[in-house]
Amino acid sequence: MQIKHMTATFGRLDAAQLELQPGLNIIHAPNESGKSTWCHFIRTMFYGLPTRDRGPLADKNRFAPWDGTAMSGRMEFSAKGQDFTVIRRTQRAAAPMGEFSCTYSGTADPVPNINGLNFGEALLGVGRDVFVRSAFIGQSGLALDKDAELERRISALVTSGEEEVSFTETNERLKKQLNRRRHNKTGLIPALEQEIAQLSATLQQLQSLHQQEEAARQQLAQYERQVDELQQRLAQWEALERQDALRTYLQAQETARTAAEYAQTLQQADAALPDAAGLARMNGMADALDQTLERAKEAGEAALARQAEADEAQAVWQAHPLYPADEGQLTDRLEGIQTAARKFSVWMALLALAAGGGAGYGAWHFLQQLPTALGVGVGVCALILIIYNSIRLHRNKVAAAQAEAERQQFAEEMNAYLQLQQQCELAKDEAQNATAAAHGLHRSCREGLLQLLSLVQPFSPEAANLTNVRGALEQGMLRRQKLDRAQQTAKEARLRCQLLHQHLPQGPLPDPDELLPRPTTGRAQVQEALPRAMANVQATRSQLDMLGGQIRAMGDRDTLESRLAGKQAELSRLQGEYDAIAMAMDALSRADQTLQNRFSPELGQRAAEIFGELTGGRYQQVLFDRSFALSAAPTSDPSPRDIRLLSQGAADQLYLATRLAICEMVLPADKAVPLILDDALANFDQARMAAALDWLTEAAKDRQILLFTCHTRESEYLSGRSGVACMSL
Repeated sequence: MQIKHMTATFGRLDAAQLELQPGLNIIHAPNESGKSTWCHFIRTMFYGLPTRDRGPLADKNRFAPWDGTAMSGRMEFSAKGQDFTVIRRTQRAAAPMGEFSCTYSGTADPVPNINGLNFGEALLGVGRDVFVRSAFIGQSGLALDKDAELERRISALVTSGEEEVSFTETNERLKKQLNRRRHNKTGLIPALEQEIAQLSATLQQLQSLHQQEEAARQQLAQYERQVDELQQRLAQWEALERQDALRTYLQAQETARTAAEYAQTLQQADAALPDAAGLARMNGMADALDQTLERAKEAGEAALARQAEADEAQAVWQAHPLYPADEGQLTDRLEGIQTAARKFSVWMALLALAAGGGAGYGAWHFLQQLPTALGVGVGVCALILIIYNSIRLHRNKVAAAQAEAERQQFAEEMNAYLQLQQQCELAKDEAQNATAAAHGLHRSCREGLLQLLSLVQPFSPEAANLTNVRGALEQGMLRRQKLDRAQQTAKEARLRCQLLHQHLPQGPLPDPDELLPRPTTGRAQVQEALPRAMANVQATRSQLDMLGGQIRAMGDRDTLESRLAGKQAELSRLQGEYDAIAMAMDALSRADQTLQNRFSPELGQRAAEIFGELTGGRYQQVLFDRSFALSAAPTSDPSPRDIRLLSQGAADQLYLATRLAICEMVLPADKAVPLILDDALANFDQARMAAALDWLTEAAKDRQILLFTCHTRESEYLSGRSGVACMSL
């Protein structure tokens, strides 16, 4: 097969075109210019887009055209001498590249039996997963991983040629079947074992419940006999109580009659006697009269005391020197003393002033007319006159002071006299008021006594004074209490008789004189034991009901035993299947190991040959297990080294060699499936790149190889080489 021309609207490719040649095509382009996009486009044209993938990294989202147009592609290729054209378009947004057509080039005739689902496998002879893990080689996808489809392809190559069987898938299916029957504590077998254990426990519990039910029945019969016996004894006690109730009623009836007759007799004897409330009021009146008498006595004593105080005040007042003058006379006398003193003082002052002035004026006038000697004599005389007047004035002042003192003394005596007079009048008023109060209280006592006698004498005619009244009230209270007690006793006896009559047992009553049998067990003991016995009966019946319900809920014993036998048989069958599946898995593992032993050496030998050519003979052996974990042995050291211990460049070369070996072994030789390499040589040094290019150039004689690279060194190295086409995007 050979790809000739492609047109792509895919990711960053907008109606981009790529023309390819037979042999080795070196396609150079800088990073992020669409190399990987072209690689995925080729894969999509072969196998379509996996529409079930979700998320932003799904191919349908990752390679959606950047300009928003619909995804589409066209590929022209030749196979077995014929030219074909394949077109994939997007009809619905939910199914990108979903519309497919494959026609013979230059015609509209569709190729029969080809559709969008089987196109890649029909054209290339392998499924998508095998193609991706063999002929589709990228820098980030050199490493190998385990795949069921690749495993089936390898198995077909080394066995019968059938590609329907994969050890991994078969082993997984057997493992699922094994786990379905038992996986740790889950699966059909543990579940069945649990059911068997539950059924066995149920049968044991059912047997235990039957035993408990039988024991409960026996216990119930014993409790019922005990209840019957206690009820008989209680009936005997009830008959005795009915008889006692009748006897008590008859006795109470006789007591009520006797009490009523006695109360009637007392009432007839004391018909005029007031009730207890009336006697209490009379006692209250007597107490009040006593208190009034006491207050009257105290008031009389107080009146005498006030009269004595008034007489004493009268005597003190009369003993005063100013007695019997009244307040007006004393006031006039005091005012007369004040006026005389005031006039004398004024007169004496004017006289002194006039004498002094006259003497002075005469002396001055005389001195103006007489000689000096005579004037001196006259002045002396005037001076003597002034001195004399001054002395007289002083004496008059003393006399005025004495008069003022006399006035003040008289005023004090007058105030004291008036105060004594006021005290005497006040004492007389108090004595008069006290005497009036005493007379009023004595009058109230007489009136109260007369009223009290009018109330007491009807039932005690001999009462004539308060002392008699006290005795009569005390005797009346005793008689009233006796009558009231008798009436109350009669009333209580009557009520008790009525109550006993109401509570007499219904139905015929035993003869009160009949001698009834008395149980040996006390009534209290019977009444205490009977509820317990009845409670035991009820509890036992409830226990029987509960046990019966549990037994019915568990089902029939024969049914449970039948189910248990069926479960045990099914467990035996499942255990046999489990053992058979385990044996089959063991046999399959041994067969797979045999297959691995047949396939691995051949694949390892071819990978070692390619790896040796790519590394210039530095490695002589390549080993890998079923999971494609690789290791290589250097020529100088036969000990294999894990690929993780190699340099990145050597590891990429080992992966590439293994991929190329797988391609030779699993890709159909008659299909000449193209190899697609996306920057697969990026980590190779110059020498190993040259070795790889030489190998690819030789391999390109049998199949078309597309090598996408971001370097120019590949084109420079192969420039002018026959069967090599170099181009730039």
